[in-house]
Amino acid sequence: MEDEKTRLLAEAQRCQRLAASINDPETAERLNALADEYERRAQAAKDEEG
Repeated sequence: MEDEKTRLLAEAQRCQRLAASINDPETAERLNALADEYERRAQAAKDEEG
């Protein structure tokens, strides 16, 4: 499960970096929403561990 959590958090960070580098507010908002979802899924994976 740790690999899944790590992968999800890496994707969240990637989305955040992309959002910070984009000038289109709508696209940045969507990327930040994706980052939030990845972080929620990573937390859920952590919660399943124990």
